[in-house]
Amino acid sequence: MPKPSRYLAALALAVLALAAVPLFAQDTPAAPPAAPAAPPDLKAPYLRNWDDVTGKLVALAEAVPAEKYAWRPAEGVRSVSEVYMHVAGANFFLPSGLGAELPPGLSREMEKETDKAKVVAALKDSIAHARKAAEGADPATLGQEVELFGRKMTRADVLLVLLSHAHEHLGQAIAYARSNGVVPPWSRAEP
Repeated sequence: MPKPSRYLAALALAVLALAAVPLFAQDTPAAPPAAPAAPPDLKAPYLRNWDDVTGKLVALAEAVPAEKYAWRPAEGVRSVSEVYMHVAGANFFLPSGLGAELPPGLSREMEKETDKAKVVAALKDSIAHARKAAEGADPATLGQEVELFGRKMTRADVLLVLLSHAHEHLGQAIAYARSNGVVPPWSRAEP
């Protein structure tokens, strides 16, 4: 067993050393708080998702035979052409919440178009219109409020509505196509 005087001396030295740590720490300046992380740049992933869903919409619209464009699953439900024209109308209208100008002559009457070539062309034009608006959206303004459909939403909400709307109607278009024996082109087995 160590001698009490040595033991007490070692213990006293350890206590003094521990007591001195806060004294020296007070002289050390505190590190500045970390700057908040920049929000992630969501434009690139948004546009990739937009291109994927709209590419599928166009591919499916092109795969459905023209004679099926008037098909509807039940009375009072949109036909194949009306689904694609509804999507086109939204793609033209919604970007107005991002500051994009509405194309001239845009009306709900466009949903009555049944000619496959005109429907596919309108769908493609609307997709390009909405993509251009998304590309030009300034991240600094995405929190700004706009009014669409009689309610307030942010410009970021407008982008999300555009994307979710396209996904929603892609699902509908897939169901319509499969009901008519059309397999989505991206689902076909490779030879």
